[in-house]
Amino acid sequence: MMPLHILTTLLLPLTNHALASHTAPIVTKSYLITGANKGQGLALCQRILQEHDDTHVILCSRDVARGEEAKKSLLDTNADYENRVNVMQLDVTSDSSVSNALSDVQSMLAYRKLKLCGLVSNAGILWGYPLPELMEVCATGVKRVLDAFVPLVEEDGRVVVVTSGLGPLMHQYSGAERQSAMMSKDCDWNVISSMMKECLDAYASTGDDDLSARIDAFNAIHFPGGPFADTAPDFHMYGLAKMFGDAYMKVVARRYPKLRVNSVDPGLVYTDLILRMPKYAGKEMEETTAQSPHEGVEATMRLLFDKDAGKGDESGKLYALNKEKTELMFSDIDKMPQKQ
Repeated sequence: MMPLHILTTLLLPLTNHALASHTAPIVTKSYLITGANKGQGLALCQRILQEHDDTHVILCSRDVARGEEAKKSLLDTNADYENRVNVMQLDVTSDSSVSNALSDVQSMLAYRKLKLCGLVSNAGILWGYPLPELMEVCATGVKRVLDAFVPLVEEDGRVVVVTSGLGPLMHQYSGAERQSAMMSKDCDWNVISSMMKECLDAYASTGDDDLSARIDAFNAIHFPGGPFADTAPDFHMYGLAKMFGDAYMKVVARRYPKLRVNSVDPGLVYTDLILRMPKYAGKEMEETTAQSPHEGVEATMRLLFDKDAGKGDESGKLYALNKEKTELMFSDIDKMPQKQ
């Protein structure tokens, strides 16, 4: 007969495995992230899966092949993620793409008995793009995503729009009537899109090489860029698009008072977005002051999972970590939280 101590040694791993399988949390909570095939979006998917083992992520990518590559990179870190990740084709600039993704997400959630507990509008572009493209991705794209998927989010769920500190800066530079219109409780997409059209018309009225004329055109409609207008016009245009995206976030927050709907400024993060900028082109992360993508999504993670973050009167706000990266702070969309 086999000695008891040997039998116990052989059975212990099986017992532990069975116990682990029995006690593993049931995956019920799904989180949809746009622009998730790289950078902050992919880092966010990874952190959600690593830190919350009852979660599932919908990894949205404009290019399905890149989305599948991103999923593979997640599986390379943990093969158990196989059933916790679904890749979804989603181009935030396309009505039909968003509509098709909505239908597929609804079917998938129902089939897998998952609840959509969080939505992150992360897809974005930054440097070197004309204003029409920036508006389409960072403002109208935000509207498409929120209009489609926010109605699916469970009560008290979280909605996060990834923004930039340039949004509130451009808000502050704007004329008083413009600021008032964006902060008004009567602000809606009609108000926002009308202002966007004025900006697009001003942009189209000047040549790409005539910076002086562009500055005059935006001053005339009370959307100046402050010091960025001539020193970094890309930031002026990008900041305007982010400002309008934040304004629509507030509209949605008012529309869904039982949800927590907020924008977040991650700060400077080392991704493809900043590597297009001359200041950072060709530099390794250690040569910059940028955070890693893993670090850059910390504020978003807190908005998605911290018990009290973004709740009640603290919904419809702009969030960021303090300078020490320890505390989540918030303000309205017309200023940066760290400067309260």
